[in-house]
This record gives sequence, structure tokens and C-alpha cells, in this order.
Amino acid sequence: MVATTRGANSPRKLKFSDKIVTKGITTDALVKKMKALHSELASMDQDNVDTNTLQGARKELISTTILLHKDKGVRALAACCIADLLRLYAPDAPYTAPELKANAPYYNEYFYLLESLASIKSIVLVCDIPAADELLCTIFRNIFDLVPMGLPKNVEMFMAEILVALIDECASLPSEVLEILLAQFLPARTRTDSPAYRLSIGVCTRTADKLQRHVAQYFGDLLLQHTPDDQTSMPAEDVEELRTAHELVQRLAQAVAPLLLNVVPQLEEELRVTDQTIRSIATQTLGAIFGDSNGAKLARTYPSTWSQWLLRRNDRVAAIRVIFIECSKDIVSHHAELKGDMEEALKGKFMDPDDKVRAAVCKLFSQIDYEAALHHVAKSQLEELAGRCLDRKPIVRHKAFNSIGRLFSLAYPEIENNDLAAVPQFSWIPGKLIEAAAMSETRDEAEKCISEFVLPLPAKNEDVVPWTERLLLIMKYLNSSHVTSLLALANLKSARPSVFERFIQCCVDFNGGTIDKDEEEITRNLNHAIKVVTSQSADANKLADDLRAFAKLNESRLYKLLKTCVDPQTDLKTLIKSTSEFHRRVEQASSGILETMSWFLRRASLHIVNQSSIPTLVKKLKLADQPNTESQALVGTGGDESSQQTHAEIIADRAQSVLECMSKFNPAVYAPHVAELVKALAGEKHPRLVQYCTQALAAIVSLDSSLAPTEKRTTDRLVKIALSDVPKQAKFALRVLSHCKDGAHLCAKVINTIAPALPGAEGDTLVAHIAALAEAAKSCPEAFEDKSNVITTYLVQELLMSNTPSTEDEMITDDADEEWVEDSQLNTIGKAKLLALKVMHNRCLAHVHSDAALDISQPVFKLLFTILEHSGAVNPSVEYDPRIKARLRLQAAVSLLKMSSSETYANVVLKNLIMLAITLQDTSFRVRSELLNKFTLLCINRKLGPNFYVLVFITAHDPEREIRERARNWVVASMRRLPLELRVQHFDMLFIRLLHLLAHHPDFAVTTEGLQDMAKYLEFYLEIVATAENIPLQFHLALKAKTVRDADSHVFSEHLYVLSELAQHLIRARAKNRGWTLNTYPGKVKIPADIFRALPNHEAASKACILQLRGPFTRRASVTNARKTRDDKDKAPRKRKATASGRTNGAAKKARRPKKANTWREQSEDEESEEDPTSESDQDRDQDQGKTKSKPRPSTSTREERRLRRSRGGEEEPKQDSEESGEEEGSDEGESDSDSDGESGEEGEEGSDKGKSAEGVRKKRRLRGPRLTQRKRRSVPSKS
Repeated sequence: MVATTRGANSPRKLKFSDKIVTKGITTDALVKKMKALHSELASMDQDNVDTNTLQGARKELISTTILLHKDKGVRALAACCIADLLRLYAPDAPYTAPELKANAPYYNEYFYLLESLASIKSIVLVCDIPAADELLCTIFRNIFDLVPMGLPKNVEMFMAEILVALIDECASLPSEVLEILLAQFLPARTRTDSPAYRLSIGVCTRTADKLQRHVAQYFGDLLLQHTPDDQTSMPAEDVEELRTAHELVQRLAQAVAPLLLNVVPQLEEELRVTDQTIRSIATQTLGAIFGDSNGAKLARTYPSTWSQWLLRRNDRVAAIRVIFIECSKDIVSHHAELKGDMEEALKGKFMDPDDKVRAAVCKLFSQIDYEAALHHVAKSQLEELAGRCLDRKPIVRHKAFNSIGRLFSLAYPEIENNDLAAVPQFSWIPGKLIEAAAMSETRDEAEKCISEFVLPLPAKNEDVVPWTERLLLIMKYLNSSHVTSLLALANLKSARPSVFERFIQCCVDFNGGTIDKDEEEITRNLNHAIKVVTSQSADANKLADDLRAFAKLNESRLYKLLKTCVDPQTDLKTLIKSTSEFHRRVEQASSGILETMSWFLRRASLHIVNQSSIPTLVKKLKLADQPNTESQALVGTGGDESSQQTHAEIIADRAQSVLECMSKFNPAVYAPHVAELVKALAGEKHPRLVQYCTQALAAIVSLDSSLAPTEKRTTDRLVKIALSDVPKQAKFALRVLSHCKDGAHLCAKVINTIAPALPGAEGDTLVAHIAALAEAAKSCPEAFEDKSNVITTYLVQELLMSNTPSTEDEMITDDADEEWVEDSQLNTIGKAKLLALKVMHNRCLAHVHSDAALDISQPVFKLLFTILEHSGAVNPSVEYDPRIKARLRLQAAVSLLKMSSSETYANVVLKNLIMLAITLQDTSFRVRSELLNKFTLLCINRKLGPNFYVLVFITAHDPEREIRERARNWVVASMRRLPLELRVQHFDMLFIRLLHLLAHHPDFAVTTEGLQDMAKYLEFYLEIVATAENIPLQFHLALKAKTVRDADSHVFSEHLYVLSELAQHLIRARAKNRGWTLNTYPGKVKIPADIFRALPNHEAASKACILQLRGPFTRRASVTNARKTRDDKDKAPRKRKATASGRTNGAAKKARRPKKANTWREQSEDEESEEDPTSESDQDRDQDQGKTKSKPRPSTSTREERRLRRSRGGEEEPKQDSEESGEEEGSDEGESDSDSDGESGEEGEEGSDKGKSAEGVRKKRRLRGPRLTQRKRRSVPSKS
């Protein structure tokens, strides 16, 4: 082994130091020196030489003394030395152009010789002499060594002619010559300004036909040489040489494509080999070739190779599929004619099983420019890309968000210019990003994408108008649900003070961990604030750690900057400045938490729209009423002519949405603009502007009454607006007046004007007057009470009790749901009825703390419950429009929920909670959906107590998955936010209230189908709430249900015991399936006293404990058979009914066997009558019963039974009930022979409620419609 010295790698220096030419030197001495110099130069390595030591010899070799020496040996040696210098200096030239100047001696002779060889082509005689190959190699080598010296163009041209002539005439081309030519295409030498590169391109282009075979053979031999014979992996050296060869092919394809005529098929064969390395290199090489400027031509020239390369998209190795996608960028960008093939090839890659492939195809679209995305990419591909924003892998989601956001950012200028191609191609992207932001796993990335690409903060603070206009233009292409979600993302709907503001204050109190007092409480508050802030993030743990690190920084400047950014009254200029400084300081203090604090700012600040946007928004409202101010071209928004609007109108609608959201949720942003809002009130020519500016003014003065207007001219204008015929204007004007300095007098003036005018008011005027009264009842109750008798009498007797006319002109609905009508299509009488209910509940809420609260609310509760009991009809004897009835049912339920925000009224509603539960199962989808929305919103705002949360689980049977999922998501989110103690109180302890609610449900039945229905409610609850930790508590509560009785009736107690057994069975099964340990609950629970009572004696407790699910079925079967035998003797044969139709929710309806009389329930009442006479319930009944024992004894549940019958029309005529049943149930066998068996003839003749059993209650209740799972509730209206 050769020893290695320390200086082995240092550049070699020329040892020859003598002067070549000296005065008086002889020829022999000169030849000796030249030989010594040549010998040393020839032995030096090109890559390891110190060229500085060659300077002396370099200069002397081109002196005239040497070049023109009379001895040919000297000249020959000089030429060899110069050739060595060219080799050692390569790729640089050893001589400059001035050193080789054209006016050198004998230059003309050299030029003449070169020109003669090129023109006469006498140089080809070289091919005929012996050792021609060696001489050819020398000529090619010397010419390519001379070319880099910067020779004149005509010299380069003559040299090219010489080389072309030699290639054409030689019988066989030496391999060294081919290597010299191909070496010029290596990446290190392919500079466009390189003379050697230009010369090689010219020579190869002109001799392509001759060189094709040699080039193909060269690459074929190279591939064969480096292909492994077995399955062993290829050595690294071979892989590197193979890559170099394929890079050379790429360069040849770019410069001299005809040269590869026979090479491309070889590359195609490489795509088919089993070796992964060769396939990957070939895939990459062909991808680069097809992506070049002439790639489309090559694809047409080699269709087989193109097709084979496209098949690499399905290669079994994921890495090769990734290479295929990465090479597709240039093809997609440059070749529109290959668009179809590439679209088909990439379509399936969005769903590739390997996440690296999916990430690669998403990244591909971040590398193409706007023009390629517009013209070379189909919209379907962009939609597939947007779909990957919801991918299960974070890396794929990140690439997808980055690509789709970048493309929209590039396209926005053209969308702003209303480019007809750009708008349909890209305008839908923000909507998809907003949908992704609705998902918990993708919300953070979606928000980041929106803030960076879609709605970024402007670079300059003076760009507030374009910033706001960009928001409005983007909203123009969003649907209503997207607009709502975007306004939530804009943080306009965040409650103030927000959790983010509380976190900042907790950081201030924490003081970096240095706390003087209440350390435990302050730390606990900080941890709770961090938990709440991070609860809606998918990466809550990292965010929590970073927020704690931020709190430990304890930099007061950062806290001040955060407060400034979060303040709703911060303008755009201050926001940009504070945000920039905050980011800079956080990065300097702790760069690791910068990403988290950027997330914090996006969630906390008004970075999409803020108070600086208000003047622009107001201006857009005003411009909508002025023609020729903006583009007035009709824009279709709904697909038909009636929904076409001008651009200005659509922008005004979106500005209206933003202002309305600000008014409802974040009125503080209006504080700097009160004067502008007051000024807008005078714009009688702009009714929309007046309405929303009045609403905004009402919102800000409600927040800060010191901002209320004081000028008489303004208050007079507000009084005029309050008496106008525009409902919303009247409502908000009265609210502003109530906060004015002389508000009581001004409101009384309005009310005293409206009250006597109600009977004569019609149309919009009536609606506006009642809207003003509804606001007056809430905002100025003292003034309202002066005329309350007159107003309420009219509203109830003249309005609510009357029929609601409906004609096609007044109320036209295109909706397939015939039980619903939108606000825009609701007639004036219908609007007036809904507002009348608002007057009632607003009046009650205004007096909730007064001594007369219950007296005022009692008739209102009666009215609202009556509406729910009669399916929306206030007067059962009057026929109402079904669409108005649906709206009244919804409004009555919402009014009850709003009244329940007060503890005084909540207790009343809780006693009749089943009415709200039934409304949540309304036949109209819109009633169910809107009521669930109102319910969850009130719960989120903490307006409803936890006892009401049980209502959300009634959605278990809803036919629409959307409603079930909304209910589920709200429960999950609420449980995540609550600490453990509150979660137990709000949701875990709710289980026994759910059992009580189901026991009172009118669809409860002790049948197989009935219990399956009840089980679905319980499973829905357990699926969401039950965990391994709280399942013992759920089981304990199910057991405790059999230790109490229902507060209303023994009948419901029996129901409760059955549900207790059912719940125990379901809990045991769930625990077994999930491997949970069902331990005995160690704690004590308090059973709600408002709905349960203690059992009267030990005997009743024993009966409840021994009740089993199979017991009722056994008793029911035996008693039923006995009664059937007795009754069938007197019963005429009945005609069998047809099979029931399918369910409305898509599931086939089961065919039920004819039911017998519910003798179990009758037997339960018999058992009830045999209870201990000393019990409270029996004592009460004995007092009311009297001495007559032959008559049926009324139970304490009579009032509840009557209420349940009325809830579905049970108080109506029996004939009418039968008609309703027949119309709604059709040929349902569920109401077959046994229905008539359940009631005796005497009870039917007497018509007495007291004489009816609980079975009669259930049956009369069901005459209105089929059972819960078969109730004909309407699904979401079709959007087709």
C-alpha cells in the first residue's frame, strides 16, 4: 500500500524554472530544455496542478522565437507543450485574446490554411492514412482545446466545417472522438456562452444521421456495463456513472434531440426492468426530456415511450411514483397539448395509498405559475387538490393548503378584474378553505392559509380600502353558510372579554412565576385559561407548552402589544404595526414559540375586518342604490333570472352581512364611527343604509349609553323612523331612543302613537309597529306597561286567534318542504303573528325581577304551550296555513327557551320540558334545525341551565345526519371545554333526567319496537358521554331510578322502571364490548327533587326492584290473550290493511303485527289502585274521588294526560282525529284492530277525560301521526 503524506493533496507545482530562450542558446540546448518542459507538463494531473507556476513557461511558449523557430523539432515540442497547457488550464483558457491577437505575425497564413482546409475539405485525406483514428482524436482534441480561447466567429465556423467533414468521411468513428463530442454536453460545460458547447451543438446537429447509431451504441454499452446480473444492488460508483450518462441524455435532448433517435427506445426499455434504481433514473430522465421545450414533439414522435412513461404513475414502488409526479411539473407548465394525458395520470394520485405520493402531487401545484394553472389544469384537478386539505396525514394537508392558497393569491388580481376565465377557475377556493376551517383537525392550517394567501393583512397601512374590498369580493362568491363561517373566522363573533384577553391578564398576574400572594389561584387561573384557549386546536399539548413558555417570558411590552392587537377598537395601521413588532420581539426572545403566538394572534385579533373597514362598508351600502357607480352587469347568484343581481347589489349584501355581524356580536368596533352612523340616518333615499346604520347605532349605544345621540334633530329623526313601515328600522330606532337622555318620554311618545293605531294598521305598517312594540317591551317596559292591556288584547284576540290568509301572491314557496316558508316569502300577517309572540316573551323577561313576574308570565306560558300542543294553532277551531303553523311552533319554542334564561321561568318550562323535546322532533326539518341552532347558541352563551341540556339527546332519532352530527359536535365541544367537576354536573348527571324525559315521551311503549326506539336515545347518549371513568356513575344512576317514583304519575314511574332496566342492560353491554370495568360507584348522588319523589313504602320499592323487562311482556301476553278471546266473540271480521309505506328517512318501515290492547298499562293502573292507602298520592286521590267506586277512579296524571293529548290534537273531535290518522298513516298496520280494543264503548260515549286510561292517552296522542321512528318528518328540502 502506498504511504500517504500530509502534502499528498496539495497542488503540484512546476519544477522547471529555467528560461527557455536565452541569448546565444544553441538548437540542441533549446530542444533539451523543451523536452524537459514537455516531459514534466505531460506528467502533471489536470485536477492537481498549481497553474500559477506555469505562468513563465506559458508566456515564453508563444513567443515568436519559439513558434517561428527554424528547427521543426522545436516547433513540434512547442506545440506539445501548448497542448499540455490547454489541458492543465481547462476549462479556462491559458491565453487571452490580446495575446493571440489577429495582427500577430503570420496570422493571415494560419487563417488561410484553416479556411482552405474547411472549404476544400482536403482535411478528409486524414481518414485514408494509417493510424487515422489516432490523428482524428488529436484533431478533435486540439480543436476543442483551442476553441475556449475566444477565437473569432469565422474561425469557429471553419473549425466546425473541418469536424463535420471528418465525421462524414470517416469509415468508423473512434469512440474517443464521440466521447470528446459528448463531453461538451456535461452540466459543467453546458454554458450558453461557451464556444466549445456551441461548436459541439453545431457539429452534432449537422451530423446527427451519422452519429445516431454511435450514440445509441455508446449508451447501450454503458447501460449493459452497469446493469447487475443478479438481484444484488448496484454499486454506488455504477449508480453515479449511470446518473451521469442519463444527465448527458437530458442535455442532448435539450440541444440535439435528433441525436437520440435510437436512445429513447433504450430508455423505454429501462422503464420495464425490474431494478428499481434503473427504473427511477429512467423515469426521471424521460420526465425531464418530455418537460423540455420540445417535449411535446418528442411525445408525439415516441408515443410508445410516452405511454410507458405515463404508466410509471402506477409503479409498484412509491418512490418512483413520486419521481413521476415531480417530473410532471414542467410538462404541465409548458405543454397544453399534453393536458389531457397529464390530467388523467395525476387524477388518481390524489388518492394514492402512500402519503408521500399524495404530498408530492399536492406540492406539484405550488410550483406551477398562474398561466399554467389557468390554461393547463382542469378545475376538477384543483377541486381534488382542495379535497386533500382534509387528508388524514398532516404533511399532505400542509402541501395542499400551501398549493391551493398560493394559486388563489396568484389569481386574485385577475378575479378582481372580473376575468371570465379566472373567476370560475379559482373563485370557489376560499369557500373550500372555509369548509376545512370548520373541521377541528384542519382548522389551524386552514386559518393560516386564509390569513397568508386569501385575506392577508396589507403591507401598507394606507391600503385599508383595497383590504376591505378584497374581503367583499371574496365574499361575493361565497354561499350564505360560508359567509357565516368566515365572519366567525374573522373573530367578530367572539364574546367580549374573550378567553384570549383573559389569558393575557392571567399572564400579567402570573408575573413570570414570581407571585406575592394567591399563587395557587393565579396558577390555576392561568392553566384554565390555557386549556380553554387551546381546547379547539388539534395540537393542544404543544400550544399549551408554548403558551406557558410565553407566560414565563414576562415581557410587559409583549403583553401591551397583544392587548393592542386584541382590542376591537384598534385601527388597521396600529394592528399592522403592533403585529409586526410582536412577531419580531417573540422571535428574538424565543423563536420556538413564534408559530404558536402567530396562531394566537390569528384567533384573537380582528385581522380580516376591523373598525377601519366600517367607512368602506357603509359606502358600499350607499353605492348599491346609486346607478352607474359600479359595474351594473347582472350576475346570477341562484341560477334563475329572479336571483340575478348587479355587482354593486351583491357587494352591498356582503357589506350588510359584515355590519350586521358586528352589530350583533362586536358593537365596540363602532365606537370611533358614531358620528358617521348618525349622519347616515338622514339618508332617506338609502333605506338599506338607514336600516343597518340604525342597527349599528343601537348596538353601540346599548354597549355604552354615553354615545347615544343628544341632538333634538337626531332624536326626532329616530322617532320618525320608529313609526315608519320598515320593521327593522322601527325596532332599532326604538332601541336607540330607549338609551337617549329623555328615552322614557320618547319611547312613550312612540308607543302612545302606535297602540291606538294597531286595529287600523295593515301590511308592512302593522309589522313595523309590532316590531317596535316588541323592542319597547324589552327596552322601555315602563312606557310599554301604560298601554300593555290594549296591546296584548289586540295581539291575542285580533291577531293570533284569527286565521292567517295565504294566497299565491302573498306567499310563494319554491321549497319542496310545504310546512315551511322563508322570511322573505312570509306574508305580513304571518310576520305580525311571530312578532306578537316576541312581544309576549320580551315583556315577561323585562319584568322577571319584579313581584308581578309570575302573574305576567302565566298567560304567556299558557299561550306558548297551547301553540305547541295544537301544532302551531292558537285557536284549534280555526284552520291555519301549515307553513304559518310551523313558524309559530318554532317561535313558541324559541320564546320558551329565551324565557328559560331566567331561573324564575326556567322552573315552569322544566315542568313541561317534554313539549320542547317533541318540538325538536317536529315534522318540518327547518323547525328542528332552527330550534337546535337557537338551543345550542343559548347554551354556548350560558343562558340556559344544565338541566336543559338533556334536550340535545332527543335528536337521536332525527332522520337527517346533519342534525344528529350538530348535536353530537356541540356536546363533545362543550365537554372538552368544561373542567371535570362541571362536566360531571352538566352531562354525566344528566343521564337520570334523560330517563325521566323518555318516560314521559308520548312514543314510549313496552313493545319490542318501542323499547328499541328508547334504546336508541340511550345509546346516543352513552356513545357521546360514556367513558371508562364515568360508566360506573351512569350505571349507578340507572339503578337509582328504581328507588324513586315520578313526581307526576305512577304510570310514568312504571315507564321509568322499564327504562332503568333497559339502561342497565345497555351499559353492561357497552362496558363488556369495550373492556371497561363496571365497578360500584363509590360516591353519593343527589336525585333531582323537581322531577322525582321518594317511594311511599317498602312494598312499592320492592315492586320496582323486581320489575324486569321480560315481566311486562309476559303479563301483557297472558292478559291480552284472555281479553282477545273474550272480545273476539262480539267483534265483526275486519278487512286486513295494506302494508305500510317506507319511512321518510330512507329506511324501510317494519311490518308490525296487530297490537293488542295495552293491558300491561291497564294492569299497572290496577296495581296502582291497590297500593297502600296511606301514600300521599292515594290520599290525594281519595279526597277527590268521592264515595262512588263503580266509576273509573281518576288518577293524578289526568292533567298530564290531557296535556299530552292536546299536544298532538287529542282534544279534537274523535271523527276528526280518525281522519287525521287515516291521512297521515295511510294503511299502517300499527293502528289496526287493537286500537278499538284499547277503549271501551262506555268511555267513548262518555267522552270523559277522567275515565280514560293511560293507554287511551298514548293512543289519542298517536292519532295525529305514527310513532317516532315512523313519524313523517320532512328531510332537508331538495336543492335541485
